[in-house]
Amino acid sequence: MHMNGPQRMGRSPYRGPQTSTLLWSYPAETNYGGAVIGSDGTVYMGTLQGTFLAFRPDGTLKWTISVWPRTVESTPGILPDGRIAFLDSGGTLNVVKPNGSGSWRYATGVSCSCFAPSPAVGRDGTIYFGLLEDVYAMSWDGSLKWVHHLPSGQQFRVGGPVSVAADGTVYVPAKYLFALNPDGTVKWQSVDLFGPGGSPVIAGDGTIYVNSYDPGTLRAFDPDGTLKWTYPVTDGGADVPATPAIGSDGTIYVGDETPEGVAVEVAINPDGTLKWEFTTNGLGPTSAAIGLDGTIYFGSGNGGTLPPSMYALNSDGSLKWRYDDEGYVRTPPAIGRGQRLYWGSFSSFLALGS
Repeated sequence: MHMNGPQRMGRSPYRGPQTSTLLWSYPAETNYGGAVIGSDGTVYMGTLQGTFLAFRPDGTLKWTISVWPRTVESTPGILPDGRIAFLDSGGTLNVVKPNGSGSWRYATGVSCSCFAPSPAVGRDGTIYFGLLEDVYAMSWDGSLKWVHHLPSGQQFRVGGPVSVAADGTVYVPAKYLFALNPDGTVKWQSVDLFGPGGSPVIAGDGTIYVNSYDPGTLRAFDPDGTLKWTYPVTDGGADVPATPAIGSDGTIYVGDETPEGVAVEVAINPDGTLKWEFTTNGLGPTSAAIGLDGTIYFGSGNGGTLPPSMYALNSDGSLKWRYDDEGYVRTPPAIGRGQRLYWGSFSSFLALGS
């Protein structure tokens, strides 16, 4: 699922590619939502052409599902039994079996061409997602557990994928940060309105990290909603704010964009101080994926003197490699077995390997 789990930490149990070797590419137009990888290595990805695709690790197409004229712009989630859940732009939650046959569908009737409804799958198989002013909890069998309606108004619309803590608390980014109890009632909401972007990320100690934009700021909250600290990432803000990622040592990685259109990736210590900063000459950095060896992978769009690129950084912030793409890199990368890295652009879906 988005950022490799309901807590959205972005860490993978696998090492990613150590070199920028292209293994295969498939012509497709993608946007916002990234790939997920099943236990058997199958890679699942949605497209702007209204298709949901399943690839074998070697790049051959296993099966495809059409939801046209709707698009698939959110990251899928995988249930404990291997079924795959994805939202289309018409607001329908589709659950399919690993062989591509349908299991069940739930139509919300709420349209959104966005990455906000990327589902989070809880430990018990409950599927959580947000659309505009509503947060949904669905049982694995397709029955509705509850719907929480946020207060009406633009400032209360869900601005990114929801996250789920180990204790079942659901965190919702909607200008304010909301914490919902497992039954869908409000636990708390942040005091200040600050425009969260991406998903809230839940660290092992319960700290919640949230990116925001205009200006780009990283915030850290205690589990009771108390603000611990803020760090100003940039004075600008990407149009699709990146979800922070957390390394195994607690370092927080987040990207943003300056007013001049320069993408930066920063590493922040758990106490809110700067560890390092890496600057690219591209636009809008994606959310990052962190390999087992600590390598940080993220993409950025075209701008300045560099083409759209996928970056691999060492844990000290130095560049390991860069792969130049032909289309705007918009989806967060996903790390698979065999030192594979998967992502989508406006022209193709790609796999790199060592």
